[in-house]
Amino acid sequence: MSLKHLRSAVPLSFLLLLALPLGAAEEDAVPSPSLPGGMSPLPEDLESRLRTLLRAAEKHRGLRSRSSVPSGTIGEAALERKMAEVLREELPPERLAALEVSLKAFGLLPEEMDFAAYYPRLLTTQVAGFYDPEERYFALVRREGDPGLADDTIIVHELTHALQDQHFDLRKLVSGDPLSDGGTARVALVEGDATFTMMSFVLGADELDELTSLGAALRSWMKDPERFVSTMPDLPGGAELARAPAWVRDSLLFSYFQGFAFCLEVRRRGGQKLLDRAFTTDPPRSSEQILHPEKWHGVRDDPAVLPWPDLSRALPGYRKAAEGELGEATLHTLLRQTSKPEEKAAEAAAGWGGDRFAVYEKDGRRVLVWLTEWDTEADAAEFRAALGALGDTWRVETLGPKRVQVTRGGLSDEERGAVRGEMGRVGAGEP
Repeated sequence: MSLKHLRSAVPLSFLLLLALPLGAAEEDAVPSPSLPGGMSPLPEDLESRLRTLLRAAEKHRGLRSRSSVPSGTIGEAALERKMAEVLREELPPERLAALEVSLKAFGLLPEEMDFAAYYPRLLTTQVAGFYDPEERYFALVRREGDPGLADDTIIVHELTHALQDQHFDLRKLVSGDPLSDGGTARVALVEGDATFTMMSFVLGADELDELTSLGAALRSWMKDPERFVSTMPDLPGGAELARAPAWVRDSLLFSYFQGFAFCLEVRRRGGQKLLDRAFTTDPPRSSEQILHPEKWHGVRDDPAVLPWPDLSRALPGYRKAAEGELGEATLHTLLRQTSKPEEKAAEAAAGWGGDRFAVYEKDGRRVLVWLTEWDTEADAAEFRAALGALGDTWRVETLGPKRVQVTRGGLSDEERGAVRGEMGRVGAGEP
């Protein structure tokens, strides 16, 4: 479950894509659209600088620019309006409602939060630039009191998104359901690749070994994102990110940090050819594969597909408000609320083999039904123990040696038994 589909986020699909495709057109460049209203042209010195940085992005990513892209600057007020517009486009009201009710059912968002209002405001504090893949233009953000626009590091990151879009079509790659764990993985691929290119540029790294220690550090920081964010309160947007709900913060950081580590490992194993394959014919299918790259490039471990049964007879009068997947990354966030030390949450989530959930509503009541599949019996037992620490509102039941059902909400014993009967007949398939 991710912001990207939202991000990309944006998954939302593109709220989090801080993409900035610019540069000189090649001889076979295709015509580009003009800048939309409300934007100002880039200063001449920045236009020249961008051409140099585009060549750097091409070098460190290994892709050539195919076209020029209109570019300009945008103020903070216009940026917030743009973020809200993208949110509405990527997550129409029914999808946004499903995402919000799901997060609240898991306790990952405060009940009183208006997510549709909160998220664009948060992104406005985080975004230094963005690329619109629908209208194919790039904008750098002008902030009040900030004499500059963006440093070279950010620009190279965004230029990489431009190259990705020109070669792989980001609209197709990261569009989709915000409640899909596969979507979370694809967003991490896109953002991780841009972060890899950016850091390679910053360090002047021509060899992968020069980036290995950074990859290890990023993975270490993601073991406790809250502590990591608390160390940078003076950075732009740092205070807002520190105050954000854990799921919001973790989802944003996951795409960049864990995505970087995934792309680094893929390049170590198979170079740019293997990485490009991830963008074209064989993208990672789960956040588990981002966290454990060997489950994608090595002995393959794709998630089990759990088809959702019709629970209308088990839950008469209930309306299904949402259905989706949590995934290992979000499961880690959930368990980290009570697991001490934090490493225990990662260990309990690591045996994830697949999951599916749905949220049902009736007369103001909300019920969560969640089916999980585990790699081994020991993994299932470890998950049951970790989830039990979340409190007595969670009901955990074993449906098989490696299958665990979880319910939350005001189900009667009769309703819970009927649900268990239906869920017990669910078979696991291949993706």
